[in-house]
Amino acid sequence: MFIQGQKVGKYKIIRSLGSGGFGAVFLAEDTWLNIRVAIKVPHKQSVEIYKLLKEPRLQAALNHPNIVRMIAAEKEGKIFYMVMEYIKGETLERIIEKEKIIKYEKTIDYITQIAGAASHAHKNKIIHRDLRPSNIIVSEDEDKIKITDFGTSAWLNKLPYASTRIGSPPYMAPEQFLGKATFQSDIYSIGCIFYEMILGRPPIFDPDPFKILEKAKQGKITPPRIKNSRIPKEIDMIIMKCLSSKIEDRYQSAEEIIKDLEQFKGKDVEKSELLDIRKRIEARENRRDSLCWNCHRPLPYKSKKCPYCGEEN
Repeated sequence: MFIQGQKVGKYKIIRSLGSGGFGAVFLAEDTWLNIRVAIKVPHKQSVEIYKLLKEPRLQAALNHPNIVRMIAAEKEGKIFYMVMEYIKGETLERIIEKEKIIKYEKTIDYITQIAGAASHAHKNKIIHRDLRPSNIIVSEDEDKIKITDFGTSAWLNKLPYASTRIGSPPYMAPEQFLGKATFQSDIYSIGCIFYEMILGRPPIFDPDPFKILEKAKQGKITPPRIKNSRIPKEIDMIIMKCLSSKIEDRYQSAEEIIKDLEQFKGKDVEKSELLDIRKRIEARENRRDSLCWNCHRPLPYKSKKCPYCGEEN
């Protein structure tokens, strides 16, 4: 593998950026153009060249502001490597680890960008199959999302689904576990990311992938609003539609997610919360009998919290 200061073709290795299940990534300098790039070296180097070229060819076919750009595929001696756009920033996984829960405004912005990138890939007949926070970079300067790691991606040109069982279990749709991943499988993954950003963990979290599959197949996912009643109903509905166990019940395209988020964007969440408070005050002043301001069901005597919907009164 490469080491700091090593010259690889016209690239000078600066430092390691990390290593995953499929390859190691290095920060390097293009000494001809004087720009920084990211170099990815697959762990498996003994396979045929056409297999090594699958990932860079898939990624090079995409041109979208929210997808890391593939610059070149090279070979130095016996080592094959890919040269990609370098994004200075942190993975979404790292940001969630630090912040625990991401604010609604930022979450909606990030999911809109992720869905936009997925939509572009799907229009080019490419399914990512491994959308998860660790494969999403948030740029340091513009707060822009960049999707990377197309190592598990597949072309669905004339095929109904990708048959290889591959992905990260907490973000995999039920059909993906069974080797029948479709474009809607990426939409399920987007729902998992959305859920994790507003609640701090994926919808189904278990070290046993078979238990994740079983719960996903049965649709045993607790709606976000049940875990946190302050989550807007519209957001809850969008997430749960993404996470439907049945493909036909999910959004059929990533563009539909963007459309629903755009409609919700018109509402300022903080103003919405103030409106709820105002409604509660008006309900207290105007009601003749003790009813919940939200669900209008009878409240127990001097009760401050509705036993039916959980809202404060």
